[in-house]
Amino acid sequence: MNQEQKTIRVMGTGFVKTVPDTTRLTFEVDSLHDTYEKAYNEAAIGNKNLREALGMLNIPKDSLKTTNFSITKKTEWKSKENKHVFVGFELRQELAIELPLDSVITSKVMSTLGKAWPELDVDISFIKKDTHDVKLQILESAVKDAREKAEVIAATLGHKLGGIISADYSKRSIDINYHEERLRLCDSGFCDKDASIDYTPDDIEAGDTIETVWYLE
Repeated sequence: MNQEQKTIRVMGTGFVKTVPDTTRLTFEVDSLHDTYEKAYNEAAIGNKNLREALGMLNIPKDSLKTTNFSITKKTEWKSKENKHVFVGFELRQELAIELPLDSVITSKVMSTLGKAWPELDVDISFIKKDTHDVKLQILESAVKDAREKAEVIAATLGHKLGGIISADYSKRSIDINYHEERLRLCDSGFCDKDASIDYTPDDIEAGDTIETVWYLE
């Protein structure tokens, strides 16, 4: 490379919209107990009830995945006593299940699981199950954007755009999903067998960047 050769560094950004094809329900419980055994028993009974409830819907029990589980000793600072005081054992658990994009099936699952473990909170999100093609489209869009910007910059500086020197796109994870609100199942009426949820999720928008370096002629 000629030391006098001029270069420019340009960041390209790519965006695409895609239609979700899967509903993901993420369940969470956060409760406090005066003994470790009570915390553990809630988790054991709750998990058993959830999987039995799924069986009633002819959904494989192993479809429900545990993503986080902990029972920890919880304390609080008491200024009057000038020390941390034990307040209980905190159970925290997160579980997730993926379902077809079908509001009827989703409503049945939420209603049934809400009865099985009423203390559950649930997050609803809509995702694209297979993201391979989407990620390639994002990358293609980002590269085109980088080149278009580079051509404008080169022309503005009175140069022609030369060849590319490098493109930095390290492997990364793109979160392609659309999140909805969090609900407490029974408080939201989903313990009622007639409860239902009707939704038409919006397209998912996802993006990423690529850093490029170009010669100027």
